[in-house]
Amino acid sequence: MDLGARRLGLDPAELRRRNLVRPGEMPYRPGLVYKDGVPIAYDPGDFPAAFERALALLDYTGWRARQRAQARSARRIGVGLACYAQGTGLGPFEGATVRVDPGGTVYVLVGVAAQGQGHATTLAQIAAAELGARFEDVVVVAGDTAQAPFGMGTGGSRVIANAGPAVAKTAREVRERAARVAAELLECAAADVRVAAGRVHVVGAPDRFVTLGRVAQAAVRSKALREVGEPGLSACTYFYPDTVTWAFGMQAAAVEVDVETGAVRLRAYAIVHDPGRAVHPAIVAGQLQGGAAQGIGAGLLEALVYDDAGQLLTGSLMDYAIPRADDLPVLPVALCEHASAINPLGVKGVGESGAIPGAAAIANAVEDALADLGVAVREAPVKPGSLWEALRKGRDP
Repeated sequence: MDLGARRLGLDPAELRRRNLVRPGEMPYRPGLVYKDGVPIAYDPGDFPAAFERALALLDYTGWRARQRAQARSARRIGVGLACYAQGTGLGPFEGATVRVDPGGTVYVLVGVAAQGQGHATTLAQIAAAELGARFEDVVVVAGDTAQAPFGMGTGGSRVIANAGPAVAKTAREVRERAARVAAELLECAAADVRVAAGRVHVVGAPDRFVTLGRVAQAAVRSKALREVGEPGLSACTYFYPDTVTWAFGMQAAAVEVDVETGAVRLRAYAIVHDPGRAVHPAIVAGQLQGGAAQGIGAGLLEALVYDDAGQLLTGSLMDYAIPRADDLPVLPVALCEHASAINPLGVKGVGESGAIPGAAAIANAVEDALADLGVAVREAPVKPGSLWEALRKGRDP
């Protein structure tokens, strides 16, 4: 995109702006088939709005002005952009069991395991909201094959888009069972029962209540559950998505390149992502920042280096350079939420999204700083030695 923009005499942002899918074209069908065998159709979204948000978050205009001001200096400014559309939430299914014990604890049993994504928080939020429990009463148990024998696992940014709807669906079913049992205890119709904050009460009379734990205790012997076929406040359901959700995002970078040494310093960064509906915005932002750090590492630092005999020289973290805190600027995040049409929660994936565009944005920024010196960046990470060599050749052919 940047090469094309330079050949056309356009700003790289303007070329992208002209080619982004418009909201009125959604669901956009590019004519390709995804790996699940379903023709691709992009989820509802506003790609141009997300794009402009990222430019503003970076202060694109300001960095272009700084670039012009430093054009004759030894430290050149470059700005790089990278957009992505990611298929997230691959099926074929994910399931969840929700069980309320007589003490009022709500257990959510899922087959997906977490590696730091915050599943215990987001899935607990969904269960609490749909069931009417208190968040602090929900315990998420993940990856226990004795408790959740069927599951497709964690990967492909799929947990919130698959396990999330499964948890919501199951929690709603448990709430309906609770209403049947509570109707007996409160001497009212099941349709008049409400569950909120761990209390089960008659509509319009919140002071006339029993606790969710008390309902769970009564559910063991209640004949009100005869029609559902089993006692207790427990259910297990599965969610089967028709296909993946499509998340969109963009990252932008401003770098300073020392033309005398080839050293690159990342000066500013911006992250924009459409998660559909962010269940927990802080967790979404944290995942995007972590992913961006990985992408920045791929763009500037992380390389497998071998000697002439094929011996790996970067075989440990003593030698393999991953980003440190002092390598990174502030990583601001903006979320542009447009609900997915694929699942009832309207969520899209996010776990891997942050890592997608970083290396490309960095490479574009470095090349943007040095294009007039005949330097073309063809691989990442952009290493100072390779860049210095390219600068030498570009200036002294």
